[in-house]
Amino acid sequence: MRLLSVPEAAEHLSVSPRRVRQMLVDGTLEGHRVGRGWAIEDLAIRAAAARRRPAHRPWTARSAWSVLAMADGMEPRCNSYERSRAARRLAVGLPNLLDRLGSRAQRLTFYAHPATRDRIAVQPGVVRTAASASPEHGLGIVGSGPLDAYLKRGDLQAIRDAFVLEERSERANIVLRVVDDHLWPFPDGAVAAPPAVVAVDLLESEDERSRRAGAELLQHL
Repeated sequence: MRLLSVPEAAEHLSVSPRRVRQMLVDGTLEGHRVGRGWAIEDLAIRAAAARRRPAHRPWTARSAWSVLAMADGMEPRCNSYERSRAARRLAVGLPNLLDRLGSRAQRLTFYAHPATRDRIAVQPGVVRTAASASPEHGLGIVGSGPLDAYLKRGDLQAIRDAFVLEERSERANIVLRVVDDHLWPFPDGAVAAPPAVVAVDLLESEDERSRRAGAELLQHL
């Protein structure tokens, strides 16, 4: 993990060092005090830069899943031209493609009674990701955070009805990433997403520990 100084962060963000210090104080940029200065992770700077600049136009969900399949060493479900294009795109590195991959799923947030969280996690067709996939990938970040999982669009209403999920953005404890049925990328019986998918979901997090876990997971691909 590369650490940068305030002047280096300012150069990457195209702002003044004073502005970087303000961002560190108000929490819009995460860093650690080192003596009288700051040490700032490169991933935190990338995340801050992504929030500041207009996002690139996302690729189609099909294209996004093709890139992620290749990153996980799997054969994408596409033709030879799309496969070659996915390989070229992947060559720049997944951390640089986060905004391009944004259309892979529709992210919905819900609140459910806390007792139902673990019951939803083991339902057929629920594929855990990000911190919720920590046990399968040895991430060491299991906690009391929201359940984060992929689900087929065709299964969404049944899950909502069965567990009385209330859609909301505040105090949400369920995150469902809904994928159209014909694009569903996971094999039957999967309970956790593969490493590249989990890593990308972690890298998109606002939580520093999650981003670090995502970066470390990518190093093992």
